[in-house]
Amino acid sequence: MDNGRIPMNVLGIEGTAHTVSAGIIDEEKIYYTSSRTYHPNDGGIHPREAANHHFENILTVIQEALKESSMKIGDIDLIGFSRGPGLGPCLKIVAVAARSLSIRNNIPLLGVNHPLGHIEIGKRTTGSTDPLVLYVSGGNTQIITGSKQKYRVVGETLDIGIGNMLDKFARDIGIPFPGGPVIEQYALNGEKLLDLPYLVKGMDTAFSGIYTAAKNLKEKGYNVEDICYSIQEIAFSMLCETLERAIYTTGKREILLTGGVARNRRLREMISLLAKEANCKVFETPVEYCMDNGSMIAQAALMMYQSGIRHNLEDTIVDQKFRIDQAPAPWISSGIVEVIKDRGAESVISQDEFLGISAMIKKRVNKSYRDKRLDERILSERMGREMRILAKGIESGINFPILLDYNSERKEIVLQKIEGTMFNAVLQNRDNLTTNISNLGHEIAKMHCSNISHGDLNLNNIIVSGDQIFILDPSLGSLSPGVEEFAIDVKMVNDFLAGYRVGDKDLYEVFIESYKSDFQRWQEVLTVLKEMEVRKRYS
Repeated sequence: MDNGRIPMNVLGIEGTAHTVSAGIIDEEKIYYTSSRTYHPNDGGIHPREAANHHFENILTVIQEALKESSMKIGDIDLIGFSRGPGLGPCLKIVAVAARSLSIRNNIPLLGVNHPLGHIEIGKRTTGSTDPLVLYVSGGNTQIITGSKQKYRVVGETLDIGIGNMLDKFARDIGIPFPGGPVIEQYALNGEKLLDLPYLVKGMDTAFSGIYTAAKNLKEKGYNVEDICYSIQEIAFSMLCETLERAIYTTGKREILLTGGVARNRRLREMISLLAKEANCKVFETPVEYCMDNGSMIAQAALMMYQSGIRHNLEDTIVDQKFRIDQAPAPWISSGIVEVIKDRGAESVISQDEFLGISAMIKKRVNKSYRDKRLDERILSERMGREMRILAKGIESGINFPILLDYNSERKEIVLQKIEGTMFNAVLQNRDNLTTNISNLGHEIAKMHCSNISHGDLNLNNIIVSGDQIFILDPSLGSLSPGVEEFAIDVKMVNDFLAGYRVGDKDLYEVFIESYKSDFQRWQEVLTVLKEMEVRKRYS
């Protein structure tokens, strides 16, 4: 079986939340997927009720998958099951069933990361090879990319998953779970763009504010179809913006859509418009594989087994918080490629001279995927915010480029050109890393001491110039930030430094040491950062 000459029949069993499912595949064919979905009588998913549903249906879906695949359990060469993340009671039902089948029939068993299954079935069914993944479902909202034998999360929700937000509002207007598809239908008849929070920090998003504001508008008697339209337009625009920022940060040229919310036609339309502007190719996971299903677990298990991964029984303990960046993926050979220069998620950059000074002209560009009213609002707000932050920062001695001129009608600002090396190249070439990372910690501490947050500390926005660090584009920042906004800045640095070491020391530790030495409120920041880490991990 390992040599690939004989097809390997794999049974995958899924049961992380509302759906219990079994699917059978081999290297050449997806044979059959059998699923049963729990529908609560009221409210959201009740974990114990969902577990009881899975217990009552798990043998049925396994037997149906075998029957429709013209197989018996003795024909199965490998069993994979969803080990997490998910609801504890549901995970345990699936784990017990998978272990029992494995032990009784002497079949190898692998515990599979649930998001990994979504990605690998998406790649298999679309032909995508090295994608930037937008994974959107009830409990998950993540931007993921392959990097050196594992998947890396480059952006995610800071509070609740987008599907959860949609379902919660749907319940408020009397729609049972799942509510997303009905909201999509209501939105088709909405016209008025209502004022809902648009919260993006770098490549991260937050959706709980949208839910609260939408609920308040509903209670005030606003038209439900307009509210649904506004929810979709604003939430999906946030996803598109962070995805586009990830494109220009990672250099990836493929986009893979997966997860239950990826079935939404408006979201797919917006992603297609984004991809056209960014010169990327979109791969849409077939609708039947966007929802949780056993075949996706089987596909991930097959990839794991063929890459040499083996599990003992003790390796299959369920894990409600099992993140994809904790799951090995030895078949991933690609990494972050060179970042795209002179272009970003919001702007086009050109070079010129201004009164004899070498300058950069930054022109904000309209986005075809956004509602025009929302687009104009965002571009104007961010241009004004960037100019105010730059002015205060320069006055406070922060290494921002000097603002030389602006044209509000053309949405252009003219900035001092900073000669130096982008931080991505510094990391890749390992140029004087300890000193540069330490200097970065000092510069961000200086910014926070001046009561300024940045909001988008990605590799495109940091330049090393001699022995100094310069920070670009603070348009997502604030002049009156709370501790959480400081923590988000630190989180972004942690994200791009992940995995980098000098000797026996993590570079993030080097950064934190210098940051702590200059910013007296560092304990508050790190406390909030820990709270955020717990909050973003699945419920």
